[in-house]
Amino acid sequence: METSQKITFTNEPKLSEHEVDQKFNERRKKLVPLIKDFIAQHPLFSGKKVDVTFLHAGVSSLVSILETPEQKLILKIPLSELNSRLEGVFLKAWEDVGVKVPHVLEEGEIGEHFYVLMEYVDSETVSSKYKGEESLEKNIYHDLGKLLRKMHEAKTEGYSNIVNKKSEPEYFSIAEWLKGDTNMQTQVEYVKEHKLLDNEKHGSIENVFNILISTIGDSKESVYCHNDFGGGNVFATEPFTVFDPWPCFHHPFMDITRSLILISKGGVGKAGEQFLEGYFGDEKYDKKLFHAFLVLNITVKLPYMHKTKGTEKIEGLQKYLEQTKDLLV
Repeated sequence: METSQKITFTNEPKLSEHEVDQKFNERRKKLVPLIKDFIAQHPLFSGKKVDVTFLHAGVSSLVSILETPEQKLILKIPLSELNSRLEGVFLKAWEDVGVKVPHVLEEGEIGEHFYVLMEYVDSETVSSKYKGEESLEKNIYHDLGKLLRKMHEAKTEGYSNIVNKKSEPEYFSIAEWLKGDTNMQTQVEYVKEHKLLDNEKHGSIENVFNILISTIGDSKESVYCHNDFGGGNVFATEPFTVFDPWPCFHHPFMDITRSLILISKGGVGKAGEQFLEGYFGDEKYDKKLFHAFLVLNITVKLPYMHKTKGTEKIEGLQKYLEQTKDLLV
């Protein structure tokens, strides 16, 4: 659809069919004219023909390619209030420790939403390029584990999502976070209400909280967590290029176990084993604390799976927790 002589939208944002995502659909619609105004007023695009193409992957952000005769750029606008955080800060932090990321040109606000304007990377993702047995044969998951370990060299203090423009954490102890993170508590209550997990069969979430608090104590040490790290959010460049984080400050195990759920989709399996070998190498780590984080992450993932009819994924995770509940003892 033609919007002016110089700015052309080649398609429209894809809307989600799930009821739980309707709020994101409304935000997508409202942002289209704001994006046009942003381009029209931006000196980088002054006097140039610009084609805008919306990418259809992902629910919680509106991502578009801005193409001029000279270059392509990515404009990303997070839609979730929980994810309206400065993604560029994290990309820059990983870039500083030697991780390849899309180079960030600028950050700012469009309407009520943050945005990041960054380099376009012309590559398929790791999960698109390597599938099934080929992924295992080429040690792709091992490489991803090593890459996440490198990303965790970007260190900080405190826990939580980025909640303000200063990129500061909300909490400075794990106990404060467990008590104060209302979104996490809402997910836990949903799991209890719908009986998605059973204390006897799968392990107690209260026991998980106790393990985290007693083991981590008052330590403030944390890392820049991707929070959604897997082959779908890494470009298959040489070396790999990390993109699309759901930024938060947290214990490394929080990030690793979220990735394990993405990679394994129920249980650990060969892919998960490769990933952990890549991250830890020969290093010994606290298996009980690690499993506590895994149970917590599974718990907070289950509500969305339940609302979007992800029955097979839920059953796989339930079975895995049944087999490993003794790790919490």
